[in-house]
Amino acid sequence: MADNFMTNVPEDFNLEQMAVALGKQYQAIGYGVQMAKMKNGVRIKFEKNCGGVNMLLGMGEGITATCMLQKDTLIVNYSEGDWTGKWIGLGVGWFLCFIPFVTALIGVFKQLELPKKISNDIQMLVGTSF
Repeated sequence: MADNFMTNVPEDFNLEQMAVALGKQYQAIGYGVQMAKMKNGVRIKFEKNCGGVNMLLGMGEGITATCMLQKDTLIVNYSEGDWTGKWIGLGVGWFLCFIPFVTALIGVFKQLELPKKISNDIQMLVGTSF
């Protein structure tokens, strides 16, 4: 599921500093964060509780944010969401045991909220000097 976010930024906005600050913020709350610099942007991958039992339960959260700066506009495209675990959890829960079904539903709601949460944090970072 792809999602987009755009916001105006100051003329002297530093995208790399914002990406590092955002990465540190999410690492502090337990996310694994990987960053890759691109020609005119940054690609940030966020993951939390992905793999293992959490995949079976559908509780993992993961998404990739591609941040690009075009003049005075910051464009963030979200992609590669962690949906596999949710489908597995829903299927196992439906056919075998109700508990994975419930945890997968909780995971679905958390996954749907993740782009909004990251966008809000980016907006806060843009509005402050980091």
